[in-house]
Amino acid sequence: MAAKKKGKLGGSGKPRGDLNLLYSAHQIWLAGLGAMSRAQAGAPKIFDELMQEGSKLQGSALDAAQKVVMQAFQGAQKTVNQRVDTVKEQASETWDNLEKIFQSRVQRAMHQLGMPTAEEITALTRKVNDLTHSVDRLAKAGAAKKKRPAARKKATARRSKGKTATGGGA
Repeated sequence: MAAKKKGKLGGSGKPRGDLNLLYSAHQIWLAGLGAMSRAQAGAPKIFDELMQEGSKLQGSALDAAQKVVMQAFQGAQKTVNQRVDTVKEQASETWDNLEKIFQSRVQRAMHQLGMPTAEEITALTRKVNDLTHSVDRLAKAGAAKKKRPAARKKATARRSKGKTATGGGA
């Protein structure tokens, strides 16, 4: 606490009632002026310190905000990618179903027009190949039989010419 000074207001001892109040108010006034003087003297320094602190807070707040925004962006991107994948799968399934429906309708229309199916064409091709092989075998066998009688006729003709030339015969 402040020590009492002998001043202009007080006499040699303790101030009296009214004077005591006036003395206390004067001391408070002087203390306020002193505080104001110190605040004015330290204001630029305090202002700079406050700016530095504010800058630090802004930097950390900006970093925190950027992290939150990046996390939100990554979460949104992941969600969008998942939804895109789901839509792709659904579109692929729909396309496959549409293709199957189209194929079955084309097949039905071709059947109504009397067009053979792939299985029927394959079976027919197999039969034609079998018949071709059979015909080839028969043709080779027939050619071999034709060569034998011709050879026999030539041999018989040679023999008969030889008999008439030698005078042996009838």
